[in-house]
Amino acid sequence: MSDNRERELAAKKYPDNSHGQDIIQKYIFNNIGIKLLALFFAIVVWVAIVNIEDPYKERTFNVDVKTINEEAIASVNKVYEVVAGSTAQVRVKGKKSVVDRLKADDIQATADLSDLSAVNAVAIVPKLKKNVSDEPVLECNTVLKVSLEDRASKQVKVTVVTKGTPQAGYSVGECLPSPNMLEITGGEGTINKIDSVRVTINVNGMGDDFKKKAQPVAYDADGKEIASSTLDYGVRKVRVFVHMLQTKTIPVNIKITGKPASGYEYVDAECQPKTIKIAGSRKQLADISEVDVPLDITGMRSASGSVEQNISIQDYLPEGISVLSDYAQVSLRIGIEKMMSKKVAVPVEDIKFASLSEDLSASIRGKATVVNVTVQGLSSVLDKLDISDYTAYVDCEGLRKGKHHLRLHFDLGDSGVIVKKVYVNVKIEKNKGAEKKDENSTGGDSSEVKPTAFPAASPEWDNDGMEEN
Repeated sequence: MSDNRERELAAKKYPDNSHGQDIIQKYIFNNIGIKLLALFFAIVVWVAIVNIEDPYKERTFNVDVKTINEEAIASVNKVYEVVAGSTAQVRVKGKKSVVDRLKADDIQATADLSDLSAVNAVAIVPKLKKNVSDEPVLECNTVLKVSLEDRASKQVKVTVVTKGTPQAGYSVGECLPSPNMLEITGGEGTINKIDSVRVTINVNGMGDDFKKKAQPVAYDADGKEIASSTLDYGVRKVRVFVHMLQTKTIPVNIKITGKPASGYEYVDAECQPKTIKIAGSRKQLADISEVDVPLDITGMRSASGSVEQNISIQDYLPEGISVLSDYAQVSLRIGIEKMMSKKVAVPVEDIKFASLSEDLSASIRGKATVVNVTVQGLSSVLDKLDISDYTAYVDCEGLRKGKHHLRLHFDLGDSGVIVKKVYVNVKIEKNKGAEKKDENSTGGDSSEVKPTAFPAASPEWDNDGMEEN
């Protein structure tokens, strides 16, 4: 009852509960120094007890396994490859003060290959690399398993492979490895797979000659890397001297020689790419501005209108000049078309009379309204031949009135079309106006102008007044 009475009085006196807070602070901070000192001594006593007792502890570490006495296998001309147990789990049991300070690097796990069992397995033995005050117990239940194979060797040429992009205006020239041949030893099956040995050199941003070392790597015939612990290249790295060259862009010119097969005609030739990039020394590049590719088309024929072939442009470059790999192959297209024949009907009224005297008139004799002219040329030209592409005429220079057997000229400009000879019968007469003038003039026929040239003797005229040879 008294306690309740005190709480009621306290509640009336301290309505905001400040009295309770005062009580809590009183109990916490009262004799604070003594309380802290007691806590300190308690911790010291606990540490002392732990250190005095130093209980046992167990930890597990993953440790890389090292093989020893490999010569035991080499002595029987064998090689080995680890198939299981390259890492082992090692349990360490000992005093906590010792075990807690250990790391995986402090433990060595070895497998003695001279103790291989009949199934090619050997126990892994762990031990500490450093001395400790109280030696812990190390246990390992893992075994190392290996595969054995007959030992073989092979000499392989070293190939240098470059990666990256050189400085602008430069290209990779000769790459000289040292040594350039390696004698590789290893398992017989692995050795038999080796097709090449490569070292890779980074040439990114390079412009001057340089030397680098690179690790050799074996590859099979499919270009896949051969990874095997049995391989021994004899050297850790190969030294490579890289010679850098300047580059230059030059055009490719096709030089045509010979003639195609009978009945065919050469049209044109082109190549892709039209320019190539070459590499060489400054002096060598100064002496070359283009590359000529001679092409003999003797006897060529084509049903499609062109003949295509690829060439190695390196074969046409001077010694010391190399072509960049992207331009090594050049594609040639040679246009070869078959010659065709076509008959062209020339309307008689379209035939012109060239060099005819002004006092004369001319006409084509015969009943035909057209003159058939046979032309020969490339099919691509003949297919497009139109009446507007040619001019038909006879040359009347120096001719006088009468009947004439004249060749018909067929002007096709630069089309390259061949025209078979065609003759037409032409009658030349005096213009009516000119005859009247002659009758009124004195001197009669003495004023007639003599022709400057005369046609050859005319054959018999046929009914149509024309003839083709």
